[in-house]
Amino acid sequence: MAVFKNNELILEHSFDRSTKRHYLNGQVSVLHCHHYSTLYTQLALDAQKTALLAESAEEAFYEYLAEYFDKHNLAAIATKIDIACQLYAAIGLGKMRVNYLGDDSGEVELLSSHVDSGWIKKWSTYDAPVNYIGAGYITAMFSAVLAEQRNAFQANETQSIVMGAETSIFNVVRR
Repeated sequence: MAVFKNNELILEHSFDRSTKRHYLNGQVSVLHCHHYSTLYTQLALDAQKTALLAESAEEAFYEYLAEYFDKHNLAAIATKIDIACQLYAAIGLGKMRVNYLGDDSGEVELLSSHVDSGWIKKWSTYDAPVNYIGAGYITAMFSAVLAEQRNAFQANETQSIVMGAETSIFNVVRR
């Protein structure tokens, strides 16, 4: 059983030279750049397929979080939240704070967002939220933290950095 000091995330990084793949704790991890994420987000907006971005992120992050919590025998909700927020930062998506996480709803605040800052650097502000990857991460986090099946929650971005706000706010509800 792993021993945690101050609820710190344990990251084991490896690189497979033959396949050119990075792994974090045994899971494939794609290192991304904000230029690429803005382009595929704009493509999803153009095709009206933004739900696909959130669903893909939820699927990938749910598996990672649920496996991590299980492997390290984590049961305390507060510890799981701490670990999930640390992972969000460690993989370069930004800084996240969970303001509230209940059985049926919650609120998450992004103090910084790689997706939003990339969009702003490339195209300036926008008239609607664009952080579908963040929404998918948040729904995965809620399901994994509460030991629910994936797709149990929906996250709606009600305040957005890309729209000019200082932070982004996601309201989360059970589906």
